[in-house]
Amino acid sequence: MLLDLDSFRAQLRSHLQTRQQQEDGDSLELLAHGEANVIFRLGNGAHAGIGRERLIRVAVNTPNHRFGGDFSQVTAFEAAILRHLKGTGLGHELLEAELEPTATFPYTYLVTNYLVGNPLDYSRPHLQRCAATLAQLHRLPLTSGSGNLNPLIPPVQRVSQPLTLFFTEAQNYAQPYLDAAAAEPEIVDMLRSVLAKAQTRLPAERWLAAHPYECLVHSDHTYDNWVVGPERAYLIDWEWAEIGSPAGDLGHFLSPVTICRRQGYQMPPEDRSFFLDAYYNALGDVDLAQTMGVHFAAFGAFPAVRSLCWTAGYWVTARRWYADHDGPSAVERQRQFQDSRQRFPQLWADVMALLEEPLP
Repeated sequence: MLLDLDSFRAQLRSHLQTRQQQEDGDSLELLAHGEANVIFRLGNGAHAGIGRERLIRVAVNTPNHRFGGDFSQVTAFEAAILRHLKGTGLGHELLEAELEPTATFPYTYLVTNYLVGNPLDYSRPHLQRCAATLAQLHRLPLTSGSGNLNPLIPPVQRVSQPLTLFFTEAQNYAQPYLDAAAAEPEIVDMLRSVLAKAQTRLPAERWLAAHPYECLVHSDHTYDNWVVGPERAYLIDWEWAEIGSPAGDLGHFLSPVTICRRQGYQMPPEDRSFFLDAYYNALGDVDLAQTMGVHFAAFGAFPAVRSLCWTAGYWVTARRWYADHDGPSAVERQRQFQDSRQRFPQLWADVMALLEEPLP
């Protein structure tokens, strides 16, 4: 969704003042504008200290098909997860939630604390902290006070057959490109071959049933969904979260499609091994680490398959959104499409290699 951000900020400022959520002297600084949310930093760190800084996370759209285009559901969904994670230190602390649009401000939003840190840069110190955070998240079902996942259902969906679901979603994401009149034969062949290869690995789902374990998984590990501080790493933006196999997180974190979003970065194999070793060690339980290893071997490639197919489908759907616009945002999106197309053959080769890794 394209917004006039100056007008949008003024509208939000007026709304917050009406609700007495903005004090005199507080600034309202735009931090990020993504497909789903516009995020503002509220407060005045120089005047009151970083502890008073807050984030306003306004839902303006959702590319996640599970919400049926209703962006207010995204706010309610993330609020439920942040309440569940209260006190864990895994991400933001929820301060307030506006779950219904109003006549004066037709959007929903969350108010959270401000987290100090930087986006994930894939250095080894960052990988170490992210591995520890994921291990903590995945151990929550074994922790008193955080183990009961049932209150999250609904709105969070339980995925009992993740290979089947991710394969089906990959097919659905690829279909807009496969059906497009302007589809390139080379890309069509790549999509069909990766789907065919993934289909041959679907019987590995039985390994998850033989080694059952489920937890809350974040599922969207783009580098800017991490805030990495001096002591630990935090997860933000829970829109794609689900309850299921922890390998969904490991697979998405290590997916070459995910990693390349940070300036085309490619992770060396030794850093991939470093991250996995750090994660298994952080679990602090040999038997649990063995179970996670089985899950990752069976399921770990499927998040990358889904992301690769999503990428091609996104070229089609997003171009429709920006077709009638010629402003800076649309120009930047077109540049991103071109970069994504150039990287696609290498990403396809990397994902195909993941599908060749040994099964449990």
